[in-house]
Amino acid sequence: MTIKFLKQLMLLPKEEYIINKRVNIKGLDIHLLSFTIEEDKNHLWFMYQDKDLFDIDLEEPHCEAVTELKTNRKELLRGIEADKINKYFHIRQMEIQGQIVSFDSASYSYLYDMSNKEAMQLQHFAEKALIPTEWNEVPLRTIVIGSYEQVKDEIAPIIDDTKELSIKLHIDRSFKEVLIQCPFKVKFGKQEKGTKVKYYDPILEQDLYFYIDEIYSFDPYEDIIQKTERIEDSHMREEVLERHIEALEDMCPRNKNLAVIKYESTDNVQLNFMMKDYLDSEPIRRNSATSMGFISTSKEIGINGNKVRECVLQPVDKDFNGELEIELFSRYVEIPEETIQ
Repeated sequence: MTIKFLKQLMLLPKEEYIINKRVNIKGLDIHLLSFTIEEDKNHLWFMYQDKDLFDIDLEEPHCEAVTELKTNRKELLRGIEADKINKYFHIRQMEIQGQIVSFDSASYSYLYDMSNKEAMQLQHFAEKALIPTEWNEVPLRTIVIGSYEQVKDEIAPIIDDTKELSIKLHIDRSFKEVLIQCPFKVKFGKQEKGTKVKYYDPILEQDLYFYIDEIYSFDPYEDIIQKTERIEDSHMREEVLERHIEALEDMCPRNKNLAVIKYESTDNVQLNFMMKDYLDSEPIRRNSATSMGFISTSKEIGINGNKVRECVLQPVDKDFNGELEIELFSRYVEIPEETIQ
């Protein structure tokens, strides 16, 4: 390591506006530290204590643990469990003394295993006396430090130290995945009006239901060929087509179609469906990152009077016309945006 490289890890702002205020975002107490103006970027810094981290193993899973995941279901369940420790929230904008600061990216670091970079950040804010004294005896594994980066080329705020430091935060909406695991069977094709499936929601602690409008399939290769034909530049068209087909080959063999469930829910909630044989099969390790469960929505009103959504399932034979065993694996709960003064 060189001094030049080490300096790149240091927090050496050209200017810094101390905030030192507490806010509650989505039930989490956040300590806003400061806003730094740096050589090529500006950041809003924060810290928080997450007591849930104390009893969770934050270490990377060993190879043995990964190989124990014998089915796609177990792998998906592991992902949902891992997301429970994620207290992610996105501050879209900050109004400070009437000036707008927009953020387009964020970073979080857990202090249980500090690198040189996090250690120097911690030292910087300790020297500024911004770390709450009640955290002196708190285990490092429960402390998170992070920052939001201001949109590039946006003008940095100019703070008047003689005036009150009024701050307003605009928090983006977010989604939480809720495990359902409700199996059902349905015949391929269009469904009769009123065809519905009941399931239990553990968050709301009540029975809900959704309508099935249709189960159909489509040729993803033909679909992407038709869409890329709109690209006038032939060289760009070929590049885009090649890239998409390479990704498709990891998801769907060329001799198969992709099955799709077309559904309605009375609250227009986003549902995540999987086919049972996919959930029970062994995960296939691929070179590219691909997954099923692509979800879309439209302004179309279905046969049962609600907005229509669609969820891509797994590959089926091109001439398939039988019964499918499907599972409502999860649903997504929207956490609305909020403004905090």
